[in-house]
Amino acid sequence: MDTTAEDTNGEEGLGNFDVVPNLGVLDLTSEDFLLDEVDFHIQQNLEDDIVKEALKTGVDLRQYSKQIEKELLEVENASIQGYIKESQNIASLHKQIAACDTILERMEQMLNGFQADLSSISNEIQTLQEQSIAMNIKLKNRQAVRGELSQFVDEMVIPESMVSHIVDTPVTEREFMEQLNELNHKINFVKEQSFKEARSCQDVRDILEKLKTKALSKIREYLLQKIYSFRKPMTNYQVPQNTMLKFRFFNEFLMSHERQVAKEIRDEYVDTMSKVYYSYFKGYTSRLMKLQYEELADKDDLMGIEDTAKKDILKFQYF
Repeated sequence: MDTTAEDTNGEEGLGNFDVVPNLGVLDLTSEDFLLDEVDFHIQQNLEDDIVKEALKTGVDLRQYSKQIEKELLEVENASIQGYIKESQNIASLHKQIAACDTILERMEQMLNGFQADLSSISNEIQTLQEQSIAMNIKLKNRQAVRGELSQFVDEMVIPESMVSHIVDTPVTEREFMEQLNELNHKINFVKEQSFKEARSCQDVRDILEKLKTKALSKIREYLLQKIYSFRKPMTNYQVPQNTMLKFRFFNEFLMSHERQVAKEIRDEYVDTMSKVYYSYFKGYTSRLMKLQYEELADKDDLMGIEDTAKKDILKFQYF
């Protein structure tokens, strides 16, 4: 072998490139690895029972291989014939599988739609829950407002029973006293709400004013009658006084809503009682004065009595 030619050819081969690539260190273990793998497979095949039996009997492996290939071909042909015979069944099975795929696809679409519906239902449930919470808050607020408004209306409304009792019932009856207390409460409540500029006060102010005037008139007339009854001679004034004490709320009502009438009643009572007490004390003093001029025992009637006894008789009467 001519090394010169090889070198020349090598130089000519390298002359086609400007720069010789750096091949680096070549890995020569790959070929050894492949040989080892082949040896491993050969060793594994030799350990096969059929191969061992063939080697023992001295069978030609090439002839045996051809025989095996022939048998495999026959089996393949038989398998093909079997597939051909069952072609209709295979086609039917294919159609059934395709139909199943279609049904499964439809079920998948239905499940996806059901999942979407569940998602939308979940959103709707969340929305309804939020609306329920908001409505619950509104309900509580309305109930609170309703309670306050109901109480306000009850305080503001004037029932027919109040009107009838204030107008027609005598002042000595229990119903009149109860309705008078309620009227006093409503008058004070409306007065308080008028400072807050409540427009509803204008609707009941006239009725309350008329009822107040009527109640003041009846109370004034009743109290004056009781006071005038003291002026009758031989009257036990303590009885009407005790009766008037039971209706002392009348004076409180007069003091709260009409001080002029209350002052008139008080002045009339003071004037009447002063006259009554004056007449009593006047009669009492006149009787005491009469005792000074009554006939008394003198020295001729009693023994050991001096004339100075007449001078001390008045002093004795006072004690």
